[in-house]
Amino acid sequence: MAVSESLQSLQDAPLSWKDKLLAIIESDPLINGIVALAITIGFFHGWLKIHYRHPAVTFLFDAFLLLALVLVFLQQKRGVSFLPPSPISGALKGFYAVCGFYFFLPWGPPWLICLASARGWCFATLMFILGYRLTKSLNQVKGYFYVLILLGVITAVYGIRQDPESIQRMMDEDEVMAERFKNSNYVTSQGKLQFRIFSTFVSSGVFGNTMAYVLIFAIAMMSAPRATQFERFLLLGAMAPMAYAIIISGSRTSFMLLGFGFLVIAWQRRNFQNFILIPVALVVAFKLGIGFTSGASAERFGSLLKFGEVFYRNQIPTQIGWDYMLDNPLGGGLGKSSYSIPFVLSNRLGYSDFYGADGDLGRLMIELGIVGVIFFGRILWVTLKTAKTHLLVLRDTPLGTVAMASASCFVMAVASFPSGSPFLGIPTGALVWFFLGTLEKLASEHAKGAWELPETTSPQAPAKRFLYYRPKR
Repeated sequence: MAVSESLQSLQDAPLSWKDKLLAIIESDPLINGIVALAITIGFFHGWLKIHYRHPAVTFLFDAFLLLALVLVFLQQKRGVSFLPPSPISGALKGFYAVCGFYFFLPWGPPWLICLASARGWCFATLMFILGYRLTKSLNQVKGYFYVLILLGVITAVYGIRQDPESIQRMMDEDEVMAERFKNSNYVTSQGKLQFRIFSTFVSSGVFGNTMAYVLIFAIAMMSAPRATQFERFLLLGAMAPMAYAIIISGSRTSFMLLGFGFLVIAWQRRNFQNFILIPVALVVAFKLGIGFTSGASAERFGSLLKFGEVFYRNQIPTQIGWDYMLDNPLGGGLGKSSYSIPFVLSNRLGYSDFYGADGDLGRLMIELGIVGVIFFGRILWVTLKTAKTHLLVLRDTPLGTVAMASASCFVMAVASFPSGSPFLGIPTGALVWFFLGTLEKLASEHAKGAWELPETTSPQAPAKRFLYYRPKR
């Protein structure tokens, strides 16, 4: 489908940073403001939990996103399905039905634990609906990208300046803090204890993963064909502290996932010379990280070159789930692996008969057995297939930047599924599905011809079409 050159020039015209950020609230300012607030809370979730120890803080991120989803639902017209018209929706409905069925099974943990686990498996995917229903323009989505990049830089700088000694003092003075941060160190081959920066997040792993995801958004925006030189310079400057933060976080998974996301972008752009500066920036950050950690980071990240170590890191938690599923083909019920179960909840209910695994694939086998593997696997397969289709269709359109960033993040999530919890992490889990929803909406409108201008509309006159946006003056 040909794209109108007049609309394309208007759509891709350089906007001020103020206009780019305000594009988020150009439509539905209340709901978009709530979502932006929720994202900000997600980036400071760990800091809030340290300074404001209240159970409500734990669910604050989810609460604002749920509020936004409810408000969007109330705006929905009667007779129109709330789920987007997409193959992904069909796969999600199948998995929701499985979770509902398992919720009423006679075996397994108490119902409150089942409910908490169901929330973990399903809540992030609901953001696919929110992203689809809330998206009104391409610049709105890009505005969200810039908010993420801005928050990424702020939290990266905070992490770089984080003082390990102050954290250690906090651990020495408070048993709760000692338990929370006990995994914030690793031992080098020389027996030295190396601190892992976690910034404003709940752990160094979450910190590193979030930086990797935000870096992908920055790389995508920097590689946009119509990005200005000044914009690319600013984005490259923003990437430096985030790349450096990944190194000092000690998160090897984040470094690996960044590589997966980068490969998707390189494949989509089909112009590898555009990415010469990006590897150089990462190498410089890596060298600086080595100096900051006295060489400990080189030893830690060097283990990624050892195939056996990487393989067993993913194989061990999966094998735990596989062995359990062989003995219990239908699984042990929602919550059996303690997936998304707050410690306070299991402690109050007096239930401790968990069978744990580190990776979500293993946990899926333990809780939902072969049924869960089939239905959740279908979600991943259908989503990857749909995202690839959108990438190919939108490759040479102004929507290509959004498409490859959203698809890259989902590929990163799938890659970490065997050994991590990509859809449970705050804020990345919800954001992956949210931006998949925006991608689905933009692709849907593109297929309808929303990029075409009516013959009677001139480039100087506002065209009230879906993807058109002109900042207010």
